[in-house]
Amino acid sequence: KDYLNENDLILDGGPSQVGIESTIIDCTSRAPAILRPGAITPAMIEQSTKLKIKNPETSIRVSGSLENHYAPKAKVILDQTPTAGDGLIALKDFPTPAGVIRLAEPKDTAEYAKVLYSALRLADDKSLTQVVAITPKDSELALAIVDRLKRASN
Repeated sequence: KDYLNENDLILDGGPSQVGIESTIIDCTSRAPAILRPGAITPAMIEQSTKLKIKNPETSIRVSGSLENHYAPKAKVILDQTPTAGDGLIALKDFPTPAGVIRLAEPKDTAEYAKVLYSALRLADDKSLTQVVAITPKDSELALAIVDRLKRASN
C-alpha cells in the first residue's frame, strides 16, 4: 500500500449485498438510459418511472465502462467447456470436469453476482492462465453479470 499516506483512511462497508456494481442510469433527458447494467433492471426502471428506457449515448464514460475494467490476469472465456488446469465459475448444478479448479459454484444468479469478483481475484491468487465462466441466463441480473464477464474477457 505504498500509495497510501499516514493520513489516508479506508472505509470498508463489508461485502456488497448484490456483488456487482450498481446500475447507472442517465436521467438527463425525457427517457432514462442505462449506462451500466446492474441489479436494477430495465423492467424495474420502466415500472417505477412509467417511462420507456432508451438506448444510451455510447460516448458517455461511466465507472466500470472500460473494456478491461474487470479483467483478471487470467484469460476469461465465456460458455466454453473447461479443460484441466482451467478455473471455473458456474452455477452449482454445472459439473466440474476432472482437473478443473472450481473458483465458485453459486446456487443461483443472485449469488453468482455476489461471488463474481472474488472468484476472479481467486484466479489471480492461484496464478491461473485461463478461467471459463458458464454464464447464467435466467434473468436481467444475468445480463449485468454477462456484461462484467465480457469486459473481463477482453
